[in-house]
Amino acid sequence: MAAVRMCSGTLVVEDPERLLLGYIAPDGGYAYPAYDRLVTNGSVDLVDGDLLAPILLNAHVDSARFAALCRMWSTLSGVSHLPRVALEEADDQALDAVAALFAPLDEIAFRSAGVRGTIVAKVLHRKRPDLVPLYDRRTYEAYTATGVIPVDPDRSWHEFMRLFCRQLRADLQAESGRFAELQGLAAAQGAHLSRLRILDILVWRTITDRQ
Repeated sequence: MAAVRMCSGTLVVEDPERLLLGYIAPDGGYAYPAYDRLVTNGSVDLVDGDLLAPILLNAHVDSARFAALCRMWSTLSGVSHLPRVALEEADDQALDAVAALFAPLDEIAFRSAGVRGTIVAKVLHRKRPDLVPLYDRRTYEAYTATGVIPVDPDRSWHEFMRLFCRQLRADLQAESGRFAELQGLAAAQGAHLSRLRILDILVWRTITDRQ
């Protein structure tokens, strides 16, 4: 089947079906289904058990990071108030609301505890897998290496996530038909994943396989 182009066309995934099926395979050895099917309270409301979910995606949460996430609670709990819309259909206001959840990361108290965007994204994505993106060094590499999102060490987390969400939306919209096909393929295997989650799987596996 046709390749999928992401990162404004700079990242070409030649065989997305193979990468996706390999990730969701029962013996695939990846985070699915442990992360995606983890049940805490079964709702979009944040509970303390959600703060440990990043461990299932290989992001370490020790007692200091757990405590820091608890201190961010007033902001992170806003995930339950996000608009009921998927990222590919969200307007700029909705994406700005997602980006605002990462604003505490600009405070030195949380940076010194070792909490970064990777951990926050992996806490929040499970609550709204259709709207809040996952983020790690692989996705950062994919979206900055070719200048799709310019590298700026002085940019705030809030602003970076705003740009990141808008770029992901553009990619999902540009390849809407292919993501619909891939979503159906996953569902046929019993994996009911959002298009946003599928995008992350494809980017992560493609960049990882190149290492």
